[in-house]
Amino acid sequence: METKQTVNSTTFTFVKLLGCIIFLNTCSSSSSPTSGNGDNLFGSNIDWLINPSEIVDGGPGIDGIPSLENPRFTIASEVEFLQDGRRVTAIRIDDDIRAYPHQIMDHHEIVNDSFDDIDVAVTFCPLTGTSIGIERNLGGNSVEYGVSGLLFRNNLIMYDRFSTSFWSQMQLRSVGGDFGGIDVNVVQVIETDWATWKQMYPNSRVLNTNTGSERNYSGFLYGSEYTTNDQQIIFPINNNDDRLNRKDRVHAILPSGANQNVEVKAYTLKDFSDGTVIVNDSFMGNDYLIIGNLEHDFINAFRLSNAFEQSLEFTALDDPSGNVIMTDQAGNEWDIFGYAVSGPNEGEQLTPARSYTGYWFALADFFPEIELYND
Repeated sequence: METKQTVNSTTFTFVKLLGCIIFLNTCSSSSSPTSGNGDNLFGSNIDWLINPSEIVDGGPGIDGIPSLENPRFTIASEVEFLQDGRRVTAIRIDDDIRAYPHQIMDHHEIVNDSFDDIDVAVTFCPLTGTSIGIERNLGGNSVEYGVSGLLFRNNLIMYDRFSTSFWSQMQLRSVGGDFGGIDVNVVQVIETDWATWKQMYPNSRVLNTNTGSERNYSGFLYGSEYTTNDQQIIFPINNNDDRLNRKDRVHAILPSGANQNVEVKAYTLKDFSDGTVIVNDSFMGNDYLIIGNLEHDFINAFRLSNAFEQSLEFTALDDPSGNVIMTDQAGNEWDIFGYAVSGPNEGEQLTPARSYTGYWFALADFFPEIELYND
């Protein structure tokens, strides 16, 4: 179902404000990068796998929103620039645990980071509220991702600096260029608020404001109401699904090859409001465990893919103790990333689902056939 948006005075003021933000956020660029055959990256030669008429220029131009290539970190217990209610995106690779504050990610959207055994791009689209981690291995090469300046249905389109292919953040695949149709390998990330994160992981590393850019990281780049005001959406919505409020946060499970026609299943964070809640569910022939806590602002999903995982009977902790959010009948204690932090299986990790959290309006617009749990 299509909808026409009415531009009222509030929306008009917000769009003008966004235009000023984009202008101030723009870095100079002498020319657009080209593909291997010399064609302009933004030229009409691109064979898009998405509707070209829905691709819009967000304003800053290519790399106008500068990705970070050499992130610097501070121990969480020593961080002073974050307020309790501000959100972070976090990642854990074995015992290396890092958090990336949204108030920094608003200005950069992509952090090209490296762990001991894997190179990762942590990506965040402020307009759709989607945090997604992806491996940076492409064609056997460790590549960097940058912000193209283009958007599809309000969402970030990335490009890689190896092949200059385009990548849809929310579709988890390349949508144009030499790698068109290739899926990314998703790396599990968690979103939560700073109060929860610093209590769970005081010794983790946190991306700090020493980025090499002169930015005001203390404020709200898109305004303090953008994350909650349903009327503050920048570009038109094709599929306005009123089953939820537009800015409700949902966690969606996606299959491989995610185009607009695939099956997607979503779980609304506000449904996890009675302490920590565990949902056991099935989707496309697979068993999943979804765990969330509205008060502590987190939700995550795991695919129970083997006999060991399927044998476990999990019990949620209403008030997480340290970083432990659930236990099982074997005596294991599990953290938010699905790692057993103590017990007979200490060090093992549950299989992450191919999933991420975002605003309802964006998920419903990308995937019109999206299924809501308990709908």
